[in-house]
Amino acid sequence: MSNMMGMKEKKSIIIVPEQAAQKAEHSRHRHKGPRLLTILLSILALMALIHFFIAAYITGATPPVSDCMALIRSTDYTQVVHLQTSQEMDAVQFVDSLTGGQPAALVSVTNAGSQNALDVYVYSCTMQKHIPKLNSLFMQRGLVQGTVAISSQNTLITSELDPLASPQDSTVEQPLQQNIYREYAWRNGTFVQIAFPSLYPVVSRGEAEALQQEADTGQILPWSDPYITAEQMAKDILNWPDNNPQDAVLSNDGTTAKVKLVQQNPGLDVTVILKRLVEQNSKGLWFVVGAQTAGITLKSVGQSSQPTGQQQGLPLHVSSLTFQGTGLLADGQTTTTLFDHTLTPLNLNGVSLSVDGNGAYSGTLSYAQIAPGQQGILLIQSLPPAGSTEVGQLLLTSVILG
Repeated sequence: MSNMMGMKEKKSIIIVPEQAAQKAEHSRHRHKGPRLLTILLSILALMALIHFFIAAYITGATPPVSDCMALIRSTDYTQVVHLQTSQEMDAVQFVDSLTGGQPAALVSVTNAGSQNALDVYVYSCTMQKHIPKLNSLFMQRGLVQGTVAISSQNTLITSELDPLASPQDSTVEQPLQQNIYREYAWRNGTFVQIAFPSLYPVVSRGEAEALQQEADTGQILPWSDPYITAEQMAKDILNWPDNNPQDAVLSNDGTTAKVKLVQQNPGLDVTVILKRLVEQNSKGLWFVVGAQTAGITLKSVGQSSQPTGQQQGLPLHVSSLTFQGTGLLADGQTTTTLFDHTLTPLNLNGVSLSVDGNGAYSGTLSYAQIAPGQQGILLIQSLPPAGSTEVGQLLLTSVILG
């Protein structure tokens, strides 16, 4: 009996592994189909992904972008500007600070040839129905021997060789004066040309920053002293004689200075305001930003263009500068002088000036044969008649010509 029981127990022990093996075999057969299908689907997905990347590489296609930052940085600008074989594109600059923080790119293209003309573009991006679209913000083409730069004030500065300058001009002008500098600032979603505050010794930020670089490298320039700068301005612009003993520095806080210039015959007492416009430290150069007597004001300055054609003997494409203000001498001798970007007086084609009994004045100056968009200065003087005890009036202001 005991042997029979032992045999039964042994038999039961043998049966249990057989049942487990059968169950495992059944489980393998049950999962074999779905597992194989999963592997096949994974292989097909991988092949499709590889095919996509190969096609993208061959065709040069890029994945679609969903935001402006990605679009500005991934765009092929050679296609946007239609780059030709005779052109060469400089490295694209990303200039978000130029446009108030929104993504933007500065693209410059040099054209082959003796003039090395430069084309300048600025692009930004706008979202249209949740899709980023490239947007052109700025374009200038054909800048002869041109340059483009971003100033320390995050403005755009372009320059070109003055196309109307004669070969003789290059022998008497400084290298900086041979170029026309134009400055553009971001205002209310667009670029607008602005006037640099300086009236002397230069009238553009591009020239001022170049002069400051010369000073920083150790060159001795007269513009490092506000008094000397004001005195030299009186000689070069006002055509005054040597220094008057009554000339004096009225104030100087290190960044802004006031200098009094006195002329006795005819009597003029001019206050010159100077500022360190580029660097506000001991190496910063001084630039004249204002010069006028106490009694004169300028209310407005405007530009206009006359129709194409001959009118009263004037040449084609004549521009006009209009201005008005108060404080001139009703019985005085009033003159106006317009200077170009080299601080050279322009030959005016026509002058119309009136002063009423209260000293209110208005005038129009017509001029031609200059490259448009350059910055200059306007000088208005009203001197008393001989023997009069009146004090003359004078005002110097910046203007953008053309």
